[in-house]
Amino acid sequence: MRHMISKAAMLMTAIRLFGEVAYATSGILSSQVGYDIGCPMRAIVRGDCPDYLTAGATFQLCDRTGKEVAGGPVRNWGEKWGSFWWIADFSGIEKRGTYMLHVNDGDSTFLVSDPIDVGHKTLWSKCFRTIAFDFLVTRAEQARSGKGWRDCGSDLQELSSHVVAVDGLCDVLEVAGNLTTQDERRHLLNQVLTGCEYLAHLQDKAKRLGLGRGPVVHEDRQAHVVTGNVAKGAMIFARAGRLLRPTRPMKSAEYLERAELAFTWIARHGPIINEEKQQFYPHVHGSPLGSVPPENQWMTRDLVMMMRAAVELYKAGRKTYKQSAITYASRVMKRQVPREMNEGGLYGHFYTYDGFTSFGGIPFTEKANIHCGAWSNDGRIYNKGGHYPHYLIPMIEMVELWPDHPDAKRWRQTLRDFAYGYFAPACRQSPFMILPAGYYRGEGLLHFSGWYHAHNNIYAFAASLALEFERLFGDPQFREIAVGNLQWVAGLNCGLKEPESSRYLSVSMISGVGTRYRGSWTKIAGSICNGFSASKQFHVEPPRAISDRPTYFDDEAYIAHSLPFLSALARLMTYRPADGNGGRHAPAGAVNQAAEPPRSQNDPP
Repeated sequence: MRHMISKAAMLMTAIRLFGEVAYATSGILSSQVGYDIGCPMRAIVRGDCPDYLTAGATFQLCDRTGKEVAGGPVRNWGEKWGSFWWIADFSGIEKRGTYMLHVNDGDSTFLVSDPIDVGHKTLWSKCFRTIAFDFLVTRAEQARSGKGWRDCGSDLQELSSHVVAVDGLCDVLEVAGNLTTQDERRHLLNQVLTGCEYLAHLQDKAKRLGLGRGPVVHEDRQAHVVTGNVAKGAMIFARAGRLLRPTRPMKSAEYLERAELAFTWIARHGPIINEEKQQFYPHVHGSPLGSVPPENQWMTRDLVMMMRAAVELYKAGRKTYKQSAITYASRVMKRQVPREMNEGGLYGHFYTYDGFTSFGGIPFTEKANIHCGAWSNDGRIYNKGGHYPHYLIPMIEMVELWPDHPDAKRWRQTLRDFAYGYFAPACRQSPFMILPAGYYRGEGLLHFSGWYHAHNNIYAFAASLALEFERLFGDPQFREIAVGNLQWVAGLNCGLKEPESSRYLSVSMISGVGTRYRGSWTKIAGSICNGFSASKQFHVEPPRAISDRPTYFDDEAYIAHSLPFLSALARLMTYRPADGNGGRHAPAGAVNQAAEPPRSQNDPP
């Protein structure tokens, strides 16, 4: 039913909300952290039937005095996840302040939003110090081993999540120099050391276990070696070593040696296929039931990480790794889905393996996140640390580093095909533009199915990748996608139905940040929880289109979510919008409306 109030009541509600009462009970979903001037700004209405709003519905954005500063039609996006969605776009606001958004559907039908904060670098200013300082310092104090950080809701300390956290810190250091002070950068470098010392501890443990010099174990109470983890170790030791060279030359040299040892070991011994009874493999990967990882085949995500490790070693001065990066890039490109083999109209993404004979010849493509559990030996080792969804940033760097290489045009075409054949149209298949989990044969493109728990980090990684695509192709639509993925975490999401309300309320998933926030067993400010999922937290159900809805809210917080979010914010605040007008352009449509950009004379056909 619609929310029926008079104009006078609407005004009183606005006054009350600007005062002591912080929570609205409307059907309008909006960012709980805020909006940045120059970036896309949207609010979304969720309804339970197609005529919840009529075709004539409009919105008004009013300032504290009640003066209308923007308005227009509320656009009907359509149906998704069993609900119906309408979009109010107020991207033209250029004055900082706190506003109220009213949806008018006839003379006496209104919806009233939460207070909407608009400003310059709003997201960054509200999140940076909380995540980079309060969050990491507290997590370090609670670290069970005395090294690194407390990982999640338990006392777990995984290698993969530590790599993700250190990588996010490195992104902030390299991208956001103009946003941070010298003291803040010093603090960030100290936190890089905190994380890397735990990673070094895990590499040393592998040596003590007799596994040789180079590999890493997943957690210091385990002996599990995972292909992707060793590749991640090589990458992050190289990157941290390079950034620490001016201030900590001895540590820099140590980490660079560790990076080369890890890279050499896994290049020689990989892939590692652990002998284990598979519980989750088919559901998580979208493979045929009863299947297991094939022998002697690398997952594409691990080849991409090896490419990235080689690029980082090259950037750190180890020039011989250039050819390794090129070789791994060639292996990745061979797995790209061609247009004529599209999945539901999508192409340019990547098959998980080179061959599928062990799967009855049925190919399947990589999913955004396959990480599903860290404790049990039974059916989970292979997928540990499976973060970094479709993370082609090292290939973008190769285009920039070696533009005259004979393969440079192929790299660029590979990136273009992924960006316009899969990434953009896949993200546009929801009103929020979040990156889906992947394409599942017989079910289609799914958002929340096949997961061990929700994965808010994939939206942060997607935002960073989108902003890199904006830089590469000069196309502002990628900024809109980036903001959509970031704002999903910040509160512009499907919302939670609270006990005291019959409506869905927006929630920030960043603990301690935002007008209304939810999620975090630990209550540590800056923690980002797992988020929305189609199955209960720590359970995996078969991926099905019929159940692919944000049904459950997974409230455990995890360090693999917070730092990627911060690194994406650093890019959002630092990279200049492609069109010089805040990245604004025509509103996004629904399915598959991602136009290709104009090609330059240097682009491949």
